[in-house]
Amino acid sequence: MENNSKNQSKVQQEIALKSFVRNIFNNKWFFILSICTCLALAFLYIKLATPKYEASTSLLIDAEGSNRVLGENSRYVEGGVGLIEMEKNLYNEIGIIKSYSLIRQTVEDLDFDLAYYVKDLLKTKEAYGYFPFEVKLDKSKSQIYGSSFKVDILSKDKYRLTLETDKFVVSNPSNNTTRTIERGLAFSEEFYFGDTVEHDYFNFEINRPDYDFSDADFNEMELSFIVNNLDNVANAYSGNLAVENIDIQASIFKLSSTGPVVDKEVDFLRKLTENYVRNKLKSRNKIASTKEAFIQDQLKTVSDSLVKVEKKLEAYKKEKRALNLGVTATNALEQTSNLQVNRSKLNLNINYYKTLIENVESNRNSENFEIPTAVGITDPLINENIIELKRLYSVRAKKKFYVTSNNEEMSIINNQIEASTDLLLNNLRNSIKSSEYKLSTVTSQISNYDGVINSLPTRENELLNIQRQSTLYENLYKYLSEELAKTGIARAEDTSDTRILDTARMAGSGPISPQKNLLLLLGFIIGVLIPFLWIVFFSAKDIIENVNQIMANTDIPVIASIVHDETTKKSKSNVALWQLKESFRDLSTNLRFVSKEPCVIGMTSIMPEEGKTYNAINLGITFAEAGKKTLIIDTDLRNPSLVKGIGKIEGKTLVNYLQGDVALMKDIIYPHEEVKNLDFIPTTVIEGNVHEVLSGDGIKSLVMELKNKYDYIILDTPAVGLVSDFILLSDIIDINLFVVRRNLAKIEFLADLEKLDSRSRHAKKKKSFIIFNDVPKKDHKYGYEDKYGRNNETQLVNKSLSV
Repeated sequence: MENNSKNQSKVQQEIALKSFVRNIFNNKWFFILSICTCLALAFLYIKLATPKYEASTSLLIDAEGSNRVLGENSRYVEGGVGLIEMEKNLYNEIGIIKSYSLIRQTVEDLDFDLAYYVKDLLKTKEAYGYFPFEVKLDKSKSQIYGSSFKVDILSKDKYRLTLETDKFVVSNPSNNTTRTIERGLAFSEEFYFGDTVEHDYFNFEINRPDYDFSDADFNEMELSFIVNNLDNVANAYSGNLAVENIDIQASIFKLSSTGPVVDKEVDFLRKLTENYVRNKLKSRNKIASTKEAFIQDQLKTVSDSLVKVEKKLEAYKKEKRALNLGVTATNALEQTSNLQVNRSKLNLNINYYKTLIENVESNRNSENFEIPTAVGITDPLINENIIELKRLYSVRAKKKFYVTSNNEEMSIINNQIEASTDLLLNNLRNSIKSSEYKLSTVTSQISNYDGVINSLPTRENELLNIQRQSTLYENLYKYLSEELAKTGIARAEDTSDTRILDTARMAGSGPISPQKNLLLLLGFIIGVLIPFLWIVFFSAKDIIENVNQIMANTDIPVIASIVHDETTKKSKSNVALWQLKESFRDLSTNLRFVSKEPCVIGMTSIMPEEGKTYNAINLGITFAEAGKKTLIIDTDLRNPSLVKGIGKIEGKTLVNYLQGDVALMKDIIYPHEEVKNLDFIPTTVIEGNVHEVLSGDGIKSLVMELKNKYDYIILDTPAVGLVSDFILLSDIIDINLFVVRRNLAKIEFLADLEKLDSRSRHAKKKKSFIIFNDVPKKDHKYGYEDKYGRNNETQLVNKSLSV
């Protein structure tokens, strides 16, 4: 039992799939039309859409600064702050490249606030680098932003300028603001090239370009230009610019930008990288200049002091005749010199740490706070604090593009920055305390040596002090001279630790959008998807389309399939007529195998228009042509239709007989005009109670008496889905024939037929079958085309009843 259920379910699934595929095939023209329409729309979009190109370049950022060594192969420059940071935060460099200030500087250098356009019959596109005129803005005066100025070139020297707008934005250069004016503005005047165009809202000159061009290249085209707000242009390029690290282990960055004019994007990337490298060099040179000025100032002071001390030493030696120091004095001189150098370094560290503390405390809440450099700091804890603080600031800068300031992630990062800043300040203060302790120790040691020196003879003591000052200034002068030389060498170098690897160029061999192949493929997919979804969601899923659906949803067997009548479409189609008649011969033959003569056949359907009368008449004709005495009775007392298919009847009908108006049975039986052995009993609409008439003994006795005269009696009954008349006749019916019409009957009707079959069998054992009506010729077994069927048979049924 369980295996039968599984097999039945599998069969139903296979039939459902076949039905779905058949439904797709039946709607093939819908699919073809949808695909062609979507492909045409995709092709039209490709032709009309503005193409976008991608330009790219690459930068190498030397994270260690190894391509430019500042005099020594050491990580830190001896004696303090170096000219550049040796350790680069690459995320910070990405932020710098994508910074608004750098992008705005770039678009301003390239005059991207002016955009030129040409318009042909189909679309408007931007022109760049080659245009019949150039606009020079007077940026000290007001300009209209975003409105199109139309330029009609009248001659080589003259043009007409036209502006029509309903709403426009005007700049105010005095305070760098804009205002929106919501009213119409119409302007049209003729000017000579080179004339100044002055207006309350715009001021500029239009000149001929200084390169050769051909006016014929712009014939039949509408020329125009637009003045854009540089802030808006910078924001647009900031959104289009992508900077990504090509490898997690490399410091090489790929820069790419997309736009409708590839040359414009190439120039943008070229200028952006130039400005980035130039700004780096400018920053380095600024640091070098500051240090150079400081060293030169210190050298001047030390030089003057050294000259004075040397004169004093020379004068003392001449006056006192003291040429050499003793062993004790010489040793004291060496020790105090080393200690004084250490004391100078400690004082430098203390002052530098104090400066860092002041800088951090005064700027810790500023959004534009620049993290202090770690170069020159030998304390590893402070270096780690600075690196971590830089990382947190970089993370916060990136998060600002994605989350709001009150977001939970942003709050966590702000708290981390606050904690890291406090830790840095504590470590700086601890370093100051440590340096001050070391300084006190060094000062104490110097005091001890001063005591030794003071114990020397007066002449030797005085000479030692003068000699010590001379040595100190001499060492300072030597050290500062070396640092000045290093700074000069670094300043003279024009090599940045950042360099351009690949010059800006177009990426690929064409535009990145619209992608022709992808759009055509998408058009094809949508073209297939639209009818597919229509079939899935809107097409009637429960309509019976093939005999497999019937077999999968009911146990009532299909006794025959009646082919679709195509004889009305072709005036003389012998093959089509033969197929139609052969399907009825198949039905009659199958009935003769499952029945015994005489036999009463009840013909019905669930709904009207399924072809029960059509099948009843043609089945009767087929029986009669086979030599069987056949009678067709129209038992539809509500809407009789038998007469329409056979001929005009003037006389008594079944209703008259059942109501007792006719005594003799022969008075209501009429022969067919053309078919021998075929009779029929028509009926008319009854005015009384139909159930009372059909449930009486009149119809039963009539049929029982007629069975003695006819081989087959066919009852054409009403549709059982509307009335229950068929059930009243079930006692006199031997075989139930349920007509199911393709593309009209629903699968749920089959359950009603099974209930009806079960009910009719309850009182008397009888057989029930389904006639599948209106089957396509291609799905029917009678498809021999021209090889068989040319027997010149005529159609005997009225065309109005043809399915």
